[in-house]
Amino acid sequence: MTLQINQPEEKHHVDAWERLGWIWTLLFLLSVLVSLFFALRNDRMDPDSRRLSWLLCILLLIIHTGVVYFIRRRPDNFREYQLPLAVYVAILLAITIWLISLDDAFYFLLFTAYGQIFSLLHMRLAIPAMLILTTAVAVSQARAEGIALSWSSPFVIYYVAGSLGGIFMAFWIYAIIEQSAKRRELIKELEQTQSNLAAAERREGQLAERQRLAREIHDTLAQGFTSIVMHLEALEGALPETSEIAQRHLDMARQTARDNLMAARRVVADLRPELLEKEPLPQALERVVSSWSQETGIQARANFSGEALALHPQIEVTLLRATQEALSNIRKHAQADEVNVTLTYFGEQVMLDVQDNGIGLSRSRLNGAAGQASGASSGFGLQAMRERVAQLNGTLSIESSADEGTTLVVAIPV
Repeated sequence: MTLQINQPEEKHHVDAWERLGWIWTLLFLLSVLVSLFFALRNDRMDPDSRRLSWLLCILLLIIHTGVVYFIRRRPDNFREYQLPLAVYVAILLAITIWLISLDDAFYFLLFTAYGQIFSLLHMRLAIPAMLILTTAVAVSQARAEGIALSWSSPFVIYYVAGSLGGIFMAFWIYAIIEQSAKRRELIKELEQTQSNLAAAERREGQLAERQRLAREIHDTLAQGFTSIVMHLEALEGALPETSEIAQRHLDMARQTARDNLMAARRVVADLRPELLEKEPLPQALERVVSSWSQETGIQARANFSGEALALHPQIEVTLLRATQEALSNIRKHAQADEVNVTLTYFGEQVMLDVQDNGIGLSRSRLNGAAGQASGASSGFGLQAMRERVAQLNGTLSIESSADEGTTLVVAIPV
């Protein structure tokens, strides 16, 4: 069972010609039906040719429908499947040439046939396919009209010029598409860079504000409560021993001041843990795990993998607090005798993995953990952990099964 916070996925960019793909399908359907209609109106076509035209057109529409379904299932990368697409184009060319040999009305199919060649195949396959189709049509037409083929024939020159013009046009269109794709990627990179810079500025602002609040609380509230405690202790010595009521109120005031002093210190520690002020994150985690193991008697190890990176202070605080919260929950609920805490650097991501061999969580308890906001002595409950991880564009997942232990995984991009 897994509880995971996912960031919204980036939508795939769709070019205009891809969005209008249904128009090409409609044009192909119309070209087949219109060609068949005019061919069947030709009184010179014999019955066998009519039946064959019907069968070939139906077969062509069925195969084309299969290709459209294939493309719809793979809108992002259908052009990577060049072998099946090349087989389809070969069948398309064969049927088109066959139909043209039956009646001139099927020349209308060439319009959509050329379009499919260049929309489905890469240039290294599209150019040969276009030349094959053009040559076959030229030879078929020359034979039908009794034209002798030679390089000096105007008929041949016309088809050669048309083919060269088509090739030039294809390369020109592909160059435009390639340029547009590169420009789109550049814009995407610039937008991502701007987003990263904005996020970094926000994190820097948040960090500065957290540090300012920590200093303000330490210099005002914490110092003030310390002073109050000292004055109350001094006042205690000046009170008569018989003043029990005053002594009771004095004890209550002193305890209240001490409690609030501890609360202020916890807030300051949460804003910037003292451990991270003294040593890097790996050493701080190792110290937390070692101290927790000594306190609980549970065997616990801190493991590190990958080349350590300089992380943003807010990321370090989040990982440290997540470790403390996970260990606190293990101590209260897991009944485990072995815990492994692993910090892994992946280059563009840092991952914290806290795994125990305890009793695990049932589905109801796991679902309840998703919304739990309190219960940790550190004040950094599961809900707070989830929110802080999400603010850093990270993910938090809890994997657990009854009697098989629990694993908490925090992954944050760096």
